[in-house]
Amino acid sequence: MRALICAFGALLITAAAAGTVAAADEDPRTPITLPADLRGTFLEHMRHHMDSLDDVIAELADGNFKGAAHVARDELVPGSGAGFGRYLPVEFRELGLGMHRAAATFADVADAVPAEPTAADWKKTIDALRGISTHCRACHASYRLE
Repeated sequence: MRALICAFGALLITAAAAGTVAAADEDPRTPITLPADLRGTFLEHMRHHMDSLDDVIAELADGNFKGAAHVARDELVPGSGAGFGRYLPVEFRELGLGMHRAAATFADVADAVPAEPTAADWKKTIDALRGISTHCRACHASYRLE
């Protein structure tokens, strides 16, 4: 099962790399312009989300459902309050809130898995994980930072 989870993580990374567009002027995604002093912080914040998602996958790869729930709850559920929202389209903010809510759902699902998980427990947990990554994918497919 660990190999399956690792393969899933590698697939996510490969899919993200394959979706890269060659030139910004050909990029159909909605551009987002942030003040220069917030751009770096915003990108760091997004990288933190990716790192946290990877940490969740690593915990699952080790069969540590409680650890995965803990990482999701501590790192992906809370909003940052960093002040980016006033510069972001409402739809972008809704995708972000959806990701945070999906992380909360994932944490609840992973926390409920018994010490001896069944195939159904794994499926339910991976489905909940997909709820998080679906929001990430939708946002990255729809928006780009200028």
